[in-house]
Amino acid sequence: MNKKSFSVLSMLIIAVLMAGIPAVYAQTSPGDFTNEPHKTMASAHELFLKGEINKAAEEINKAAAYVKKEADKVAKDAREGVKMAGDDLDKLGQGVKRGTVKSSDELKKTFARVNYELAKAWHKTADEAKKSGKDPINALKEAGAWIEGAARWSVTQLEEGTQTTVEAVKKVGKAAAKGAKAGAEEVEKLFKGIGEGIEDLGRKL
Repeated sequence: MNKKSFSVLSMLIIAVLMAGIPAVYAQTSPGDFTNEPHKTMASAHELFLKGEINKAAEEINKAAAYVKKEADKVAKDAREGVKMAGDDLDKLGQGVKRGTVKSSDELKKTFARVNYELAKAWHKTADEAKKSGKDPINALKEAGAWIEGAARWSVTQLEEGTQTTVEAVKKVGKAAAKGAKAGAEEVEKLFKGIGEGIEDLGRKL
């Protein structure tokens, strides 16, 4: 390979890598999230990248408080995991404030694990609702939102089947809000799809 060809190839590689950066950044920007604590974690990440360390730490602490509140909403046997996820965020916030957290990758890894833990917790909550004869759709919708968040923070592509299930859960959730009710077979299919997605993502984190 001559120098000119090598130079052109190098420029192409750099262009491809640079093109990927905005896409990854956009996946974790506050504008991509509309609810808490997703939005607060995204804000913390953005502030950290800007070098506004104290503000980033404050946002992480806010996210930790939100996550701990989620522990009161999920199934009893899932609460401990959610509380621990909140504690992990507290530790991360302290590390950011002390300056021991040097890379935004540390934020992303922790945020991904927190989202994953909440996805598991809400899936268990859906299972509990299903077994007690209650409608599990809202819990499945929460599980779907958290698994999407975990995928974003870990820059992992959800399996096509999982993404389809997540979108289906959103649609069913909207319909349920208007009074429509999903059939038992459809609910079981959605429950299984979300569960498989959680398992698959867990192997990648």
